[in-house]
Amino acid sequence: MLKPDEHKGLKPDDARPSPETPFHDEKTQSPPESDARGKDVMAQLMELDQTGFQCLLEKVKQDMHAAKDAMLFLKKRAAIEEEYGRQMVKLAQSTAEAFDKAHPRSGTYGDAWTSFLKVHETIGEQRVRFSADVTEVADDLQLLYKDTEKGRKQHKDIGQKHEKMMADADVTLEKFKQKYEMQSEEWERAILQKNNDPLHVPKKGLFKNNKTQAQLNRLEEEARMKATMADQNYRQQLQATNASRQDYFQFHLPKILSALKDIGDECCVALRYQLARYAYIYEQALTADGLALDNDDGLGLRSLTEKIDKDSDMVDFIKSYSTRSNTRTHKQEIPFKEYSMSPTALSALNPNPVFGVDLNILMERDREEVPLILRKCAEAIETYGLNTVGIYRISGVNTQIQKLRAAFDRDCRGVNLLAEEYISDINNITSVLKLWFRELPDPLFPRSAYHHFLNAAKIEDERMRVLGLHTVINDLPDAQYATLKYLMGHLDKVQQHQRYNKMGTANLATIFGLTLMGNDTGSIDSQDAERLAETQWQVRVVQTILDNYRLIFEPDEA
Repeated sequence: MLKPDEHKGLKPDDARPSPETPFHDEKTQSPPESDARGKDVMAQLMELDQTGFQCLLEKVKQDMHAAKDAMLFLKKRAAIEEEYGRQMVKLAQSTAEAFDKAHPRSGTYGDAWTSFLKVHETIGEQRVRFSADVTEVADDLQLLYKDTEKGRKQHKDIGQKHEKMMADADVTLEKFKQKYEMQSEEWERAILQKNNDPLHVPKKGLFKNNKTQAQLNRLEEEARMKATMADQNYRQQLQATNASRQDYFQFHLPKILSALKDIGDECCVALRYQLARYAYIYEQALTADGLALDNDDGLGLRSLTEKIDKDSDMVDFIKSYSTRSNTRTHKQEIPFKEYSMSPTALSALNPNPVFGVDLNILMERDREEVPLILRKCAEAIETYGLNTVGIYRISGVNTQIQKLRAAFDRDCRGVNLLAEEYISDINNITSVLKLWFRELPDPLFPRSAYHHFLNAAKIEDERMRVLGLHTVINDLPDAQYATLKYLMGHLDKVQQHQRYNKMGTANLATIFGLTLMGNDTGSIDSQDAERLAETQWQVRVVQTILDNYRLIFEPDEA
């Protein structure tokens, strides 16, 4: 048996490994340089003992919040770019419309100014696409933040659990130690009394006699047995506590630190990648703007200004003015001028307009499974326009668009879009089709189902998002369902030629998101500002449907 003082040299800390104690990282090894640096970092953390765990938790938390800060910045940046791009497009289009009405024939300046505005419209559209790309980076950073936070919390809980187990073992050991010391003192006192030590022999009392030698021997024996039992219990608990500490410092702590370090490293690497990705996207956007401003095709702003010829414009203006003059000689005959009726009067003569008519009323009136204007426009585009670069993105000439609109309102069945005057600029046909969708009293995605579509679009899991949208689409009225199915089939054919027309599902969704969901307005009040924030979800609705067209509608491939 150990003597009472022999335990003083044994401490729980004796189980702690030295800084040189090796531990094995079971994860995939890095390249030699990175692996050596990682081992150095782990060695430094192990030198800090339990403080290394808290140190690494704080570092991972710092990395996690760095990703969150970058995500918040990029989301706000994307919103600013999107607002700027959309306002630029609206400004360029409205200015071009007004100029075309006021100056239908304005010479070289008019041509240059129209192209000038087209450049600005292109820049606006590029900014909207840039905003969508930045939003995608921000969304990836948000996922990175959530994954890092989840991993950090998981290993924090594991580490705290092991720390608590070690602390409980220390408390239990201290109790056994106190009991051992108390029993050892009792045994020591009994030994001294047995040997008649004058300092420990109790004084005689009036009513008590001194204990006999046999009694003292029995007391010493009982004290010895209790001290022996306490000694064994203390030794066992000390061994268990040291084993627990040895297990913690040599196995659990290195494993937890290694896992936490991997989480932090993954966060830093992913953050660096996403920032580099953003830098590349930004560089591409600036390059695209630069090409719009000055390119080899002579369509840059500087080249356009050089095409303005004031002398030529003056000659053309004089010629056009002379043809407009009311002065006539007797040799000239008075020409017949047909009276141009207003659209309202034309609608009265032909009570079958197609613009501004509710979709259900239109299809019931015409007895068509799909609106005739949609079918005619889609067939013309699929015949002559699938390889046209920027199809649906580039607007047509407003005067031609209005002329085509009037023709559809006058006699939709009689319009022949395959005629040369229409197919010469396919953008006029795409523009009149978008105009028809915009002027529907109730959008193709009905207002009653608007929030159902948005809620489905906000589902992060792609499979569940598709199922959600599929459910909402199946609940649409027959007119909206048939029209949406036909339109998505047409747009699917367009995106299949994106190698030539540069219009994939993302670009088409950006264009049709606002048009089909009834948020393509010209004013910006508080409600419009709120809807503007929902633009990304509107785009996601259309893109998800386009990407999963065959899954949602199960079209006949015959």
